Amino acid sequence: MNYLLAFLTVFLYLWAAKRYFQQFQLVKFPLHSAIVFGSVLLTITECVMITTMMWTLAWWLYHVVLAASALILLYGIIAQYRSNISVTQTFHQANRHPSLDQLRVSISSSMQNLIVATETKDEYTAGHNYRVAMYGLQLAQAMNLDSELLRALARGGLIHDVGKIQIPTEILNKPGKLDSDERIVIEQHPVIGYEMCKYIGFMAEELSVIRHHHEKWDGTGYPDKLKGTEISLLARILAIADVYDALTSRRSYREPWSQERALQVIIEGSGTHFDPECISAFVRLCNRGELVVPEATVQSYRRALRTQGTAANRLAD
Repeated sequence: MNYLLAFLTVFLYLWAAKRYFQQFQLVKFPLHSAIVFGSVLLTITECVMITTMMWTLAWWLYHVVLAASALILLYGIIAQYRSNISVTQTFHQANRHPSLDQLRVSISSSMQNLIVATETKDEYTAGHNYRVAMYGLQLAQAMNLDSELLRALARGGLIHDVGKIQIPTEILNKPGKLDSDERIVIEQHPVIGYEMCKYIGFMAEELSVIRHHHEKWDGTGYPDKLKGTEISLLARILAIADVYDALTSRRSYREPWSQERALQVIIEGSGTHFDPECISAFVRLCNRGELVVPEATVQSYRRALRTQGTAANRLAD
């Protein structure tokens, strides 16, 4: 019985270490790092305690390691307060960021191939897709959407620009304004992406994100000129994330805008380009400082995708 309890305790310690390591990768809070190290040390103490006798060297080692884990956790709490972020805010923000593994779980092999093909075609689009998916998830969580809709938004967001695979590179990367003919071509990418994905297992909610993320609240968007609530909620959410990332990202032909400038442009689009209710939630999210996608996380995700097979490269030919 003692061994069973010890096994369960070790499992919980290791699970906590894994969980908080994922969160540390996203938000880099000192407390998360301390919990990771503390959990690993507590795992060691549990193993020592169950396998040693009192007054032996290992028994004393158990007490030393236990004290070390307590000191590390104390250091993490102190460092967290010194960084001017409260413990309450730490846990609140950690739980608002979906982990990389949680996103990856929702990616099928066919979807994975499409994402890698998108990156092969246009490197900016790949990082853009991931950031937009994460921004969209953070906004959707702030609006209290359920887990099924969050999953659909993640999948749709990660692949929302897949139709650009079939758009000529010279149009995608043109540094200046597109002419009328080029605009017609680029505006086909939502339909192209929709047609590519509708027969390979994507749900209706995910397909709506792919097809309608360029629709506008006032009906002047594309490709279907939908208006208001004719546009799915997920597409309305992703439209905001899409524009925000486009404005705040570095391109070959311009520097990124500041978050403040981008937010002002998005606010000005409330009621015309964007759903006012979604904008209200987005502004609250930004004002709380909770709209964060660290670049290290984006690069980690893209490296993980590159380790997958090369079959996707053929899609970009």
